[in-house]
Amino acid sequence: MKNLTIILRTSLMIALSAALAAVSYGQNRERFGISAKAGGINSVIGRVQVKRAGQSSAQDLSAKDDLTSGDVVTTKGGSRVEVLLNPGSYLRVTENSEFELTDNSLNNLQLKLIKGSAIIEATGTDDLRLQIGIVTEQSRFTIVRRGVYRINVLPGSTELLVQKGRVLVDGQQAMIKGGTKVTFNKGSSFTAKLTKKDRDEFDDWSKERGEFLARANERLSIRTLNSYLFDSGWESGFYSSGRYGLWTYSPFAGGFTFFPFRYGWSSPYGHHYGRCGWLGYGFGGGNGYYGPVIVGSPPYGGWGGSGGSSGGWGSGGSTGGSGGSTGGGSGSGGSVGTPTRVAPSQPSQAGPAGPDPGGRPRTKDPL
Repeated sequence: MKNLTIILRTSLMIALSAALAAVSYGQNRERFGISAKAGGINSVIGRVQVKRAGQSSAQDLSAKDDLTSGDVVTTKGGSRVEVLLNPGSYLRVTENSEFELTDNSLNNLQLKLIKGSAIIEATGTDDLRLQIGIVTEQSRFTIVRRGVYRINVLPGSTELLVQKGRVLVDGQQAMIKGGTKVTFNKGSSFTAKLTKKDRDEFDDWSKERGEFLARANERLSIRTLNSYLFDSGWESGFYSSGRYGLWTYSPFAGGFTFFPFRYGWSSPYGHHYGRCGWLGYGFGGGNGYYGPVIVGSPPYGGWGGSGGSSGGWGSGGSTGGSGGSTGGGSGSGGSVGTPTRVAPSQPSQAGPAGPDPGGRPRTKDPL
């Protein structure tokens, strides 16, 4: 009897440990940022299924799941799914569609749309070159600029609708610009201008969703961001050439929103990302603190510099423009004003605040 009690207690502890590990994983995904891989599921409406790479049967997909390379996702009637791509860009897929996340690495991100319709909201600064590869049966192309892109895969043809942005088609030198619709058939293509008839309810939903998630950025807690960024050693990520920000959980949205490392980012739908990171000297107080601070709104007078369209970084790589300094020095970009809202000089030791249980939004998502 004593041995049985020990066995039962041991089994209970193992089960409890497994449950806590599962909860911990979900909480870590919600509390902290995602930046290394694409494929995080941000929203699921209706029934969406995924067939994992190497598996023969499909399973239901939830907003807490992550896709890996080779996973195939199918949306049923009345369903939609939103997937996180490279930080700042979203993939939205409507009902009766199917796609494969061919490669979820940020340096070689590629999607294959098998059937149905998808919209990609690609966020960036005006001169940031993106690399989002799209493959269909009739075409291969790459999204290279911030913008809004819709792809419709129909029987025997593919439609590419570039509302804003730039696309480079394999085998062609000229880029496809915004306001253009291209229909690809096997071995041929036809180009026309976009009209109001090319827009439907799916486009309206994507626009509302994009604006909602950009607004969620403005509600991010500076205290929480400060604690997380300080603990995660984000300065190495700040200087990394391949990282411009990360996905950060928003209790307001019940999902992830984009947190850029520099000022000047906005959704291609028009709404500005008000919270951003900035690496500066002395902005935390008079103690000479040097490190990341959270900026809640643009500094007085802007950032200056000849690189203003790149998020305000001058051609010389400093906030004061070429020859300027981060501490308000001169140069071709002028001086840098003090941010209107910044993080305290020493990050809070309280740690990140946890999201609502189950990832539920605190306010109703109108979408």
